[in-house]
Amino acid sequence: MRTLALTVRLADDHHEALIAELADLGFDAFESDDDRLIAYGPAAEWDDVSRDAVTAWLYARGLDDAEVEETLVEPENWNARWEATMQPVVAGRFVVAPTWAALPPEAEGRRVLRIDPKMSFGTGYHESTRLALGLLPRVVHPGARVLDVGTGTGILALAALALGADHALGCDIDPWSVVNAEENAGLNGFTDRFEVREGSLEVVPEDGFDLVCANIHLNVLVALLPGLKAKRVPGGFLLLAGLLRTDQPAMEAALTRAGLAVQAEDVEGEWWACVAA
Repeated sequence: MRTLALTVRLADDHHEALIAELADLGFDAFESDDDRLIAYGPAAEWDDVSRDAVTAWLYARGLDDAEVEETLVEPENWNARWEATMQPVVAGRFVVAPTWAALPPEAEGRRVLRIDPKMSFGTGYHESTRLALGLLPRVVHPGARVLDVGTGTGILALAALALGADHALGCDIDPWSVVNAEENAGLNGFTDRFEVREGSLEVVPEDGFDLVCANIHLNVLVALLPGLKAKRVPGGFLLLAGLLRTDQPAMEAALTRAGLAVQAEDVEGEWWACVAA
């Protein structure tokens, strides 16, 4: 079976969202660097409908000037090639590492989270994930109940459990994220304390969470904010990430309208994350 390599040249802050779009079109392995994403998939599944879908996705985000190149390549184990590029990442008190990678010297004294990401967001490579991991120790206390909306690999929920939370519930609209998060819970010994559901807040009738995490992006966070707030115990915290520095005024305005305020924040590069209550 012939393989298509689809190369899209655009800034890396768009890569995770584009990967999700391309996964729905049949692509199953990806390579990413600062200004280029390469997706690999069966050439037979790539047609004008798929091509138009990618074009429309780029246009809707003002990225219609992005260069797109299609190349037929010889058969290869692209997942193995992608896995070989995944290396451990230091993020606050944690080292995030896939199961196939040896731990670096920096792992000493830090909690190791074994995350095999497949296609789910939350590898530790992205600034927004590292920012959220860095803020978690400020808001997780022993015995806490945690809700992670848009859980991806489950990394934030699993990190909260590693910090002493009693139970975590994750939800994600992508079915493959649910499977991946459950697998990662097993890798870290938290299967009995971490539940994952497919969907958004509509699949979480419970409330009374001490911490609600959401690493998504501005528009979704603003839309979900009343629901996220309602899931907390009185005085509980929201941990919000996936936000650019330029999103900060809009997010703070939304928090003010919801009767909330920033309690802690951090930045890395062009990304910003906060704790609100």
